[in-house]
Amino acid sequence: MARTTRSIPLLGALVLSACVQPPHNATPTQTQVLAAQPVSLVGAETTEQIFSGESMDPYVLALRATVWGYPLVRAAQLRVKATQPEHPFSQRPATLATAPLNRLGRARALADPKTRIGVAPNNDTLYVLAFLDTDEGPFLLRTPDFGARYYTFQFGEADSSTQYSYGQSTHGAKLPQIAVVAPKYMGPIPRGALVVRSRQRYMMIAGRILVNGEADLPAVHALQDRIELDRWLGPDRIEKAPVTAQRVLPGGLVADPEPFDFLSDLGAVLQDWLPMPQDAKIIAPLARIGLTRENGFLPSLLDEAERNAVERGVTDGFAVIRAKTANLGELSRGWSTSFAGSRFGGDYLLRAAVAMDQIYVNDKDEALYPVAHFDGDGAALDGRKDYVICFAKNQLPPVGAFWSITMYYAKGFLVPNSMQRYSIGDRTPGIRYGADGSLRIYVQSENPGPGREANWLPAPREGFMLMMRLYRPLPPAAKGQWHPPAIMPVEEVDPAACPAG
Repeated sequence: MARTTRSIPLLGALVLSACVQPPHNATPTQTQVLAAQPVSLVGAETTEQIFSGESMDPYVLALRATVWGYPLVRAAQLRVKATQPEHPFSQRPATLATAPLNRLGRARALADPKTRIGVAPNNDTLYVLAFLDTDEGPFLLRTPDFGARYYTFQFGEADSSTQYSYGQSTHGAKLPQIAVVAPKYMGPIPRGALVVRSRQRYMMIAGRILVNGEADLPAVHALQDRIELDRWLGPDRIEKAPVTAQRVLPGGLVADPEPFDFLSDLGAVLQDWLPMPQDAKIIAPLARIGLTRENGFLPSLLDEAERNAVERGVTDGFAVIRAKTANLGELSRGWSTSFAGSRFGGDYLLRAAVAMDQIYVNDKDEALYPVAHFDGDGAALDGRKDYVICFAKNQLPPVGAFWSITMYYAKGFLVPNSMQRYSIGDRTPGIRYGADGSLRIYVQSENPGPGREANWLPAPREGFMLMMRLYRPLPPAAKGQWHPPAIMPVEEVDPAACPAG
């Protein structure tokens, strides 16, 4: 059976297809059909380049499925890892706030290098965490009076975005009770409750409570113990929701799965998915590569050439996402800052890149997350070099709550070191400022020596990344008028411009 071919639109400077016209006097029996050059989107830098125009090319569809679907798969993987469907009530490490589905977990210790759920965990707050099957709701969240302590509760959607975030910034010391309901729920809700309506069946609740050192942990534990999450049945009627079954993700829960494993996971996620209007035009054509909401992913429907094209599309999709992580928005002095926060709109590439580097970031009004993979000269950060971050006087991060810089391996995990220091910031004990109010931070693998150790952020002897957290960013940061200083090789720093303190 002959297959109808369709042209692929030209996207920017990317040459997506080529064809050879037969001689004008050729007859059908004389015409040599020459294969088109392979389609390639590996250099795409924007959502528009990837998704512009219609295509039924298996390679293009696989790449689009990867960019669009990567955050859905990562969010689902995080939910499964956290809730452990096969052993939901097994004991968790103290640094993890994970718990069975529909239950609230509480981390009792700050994240450390053994924390391997999600990427880029923070080392500033203790978490409370829940993944909900909203079909079993409504759920009712009740929280204590936090006084002057910083806290926030984020309600993360199943595509890794966030539409609702409440805390000190919105309600001061005390939140009203919050009702979490399913997408199509139309029943009663508790009187006076804030309503959070999930867009999909599954939703994440992540509460963050500021910790000021080890001695502060008991006070935070006491607050955590007064946070309650139950299924609401009516006035004065609550109960624990059942731990419901979850669809198996067949890909093995790895961050960089093989192409067909990734599509199998995406197929499983789609079987529980409620497509938004903008999703439909992306999902429907995926049937061409054996991916549907009804049946998941069926690679047996593809012939060998199609399988090869699909594998290449997924691989190139991962590469496009990875490249985007180096520039999440505005790039300044080696730091990349997304001012979209966790509200991505139709920017699927940005959503995927944030999911790869820093999944489930807070809303932009709650926190900004400048990320650095490069130094001020544009070279990749590497712990075999010594660096300095120099904040000139009056140029410290402008925040209403707190700021920190956290060290990660290139893949987003905390780095072990002799000091057990994983982040540094305005609450670091003993941090030393220059006589003029400036601040030097030493980023290197070896101890910088007496007098400088208090300002040392230990690095691994390999490639690494840094993430700055600006909680409750003030207008200069929120509006992009302030940017972090460059991370410079120590030999390039002018001592007069940045006194050592």
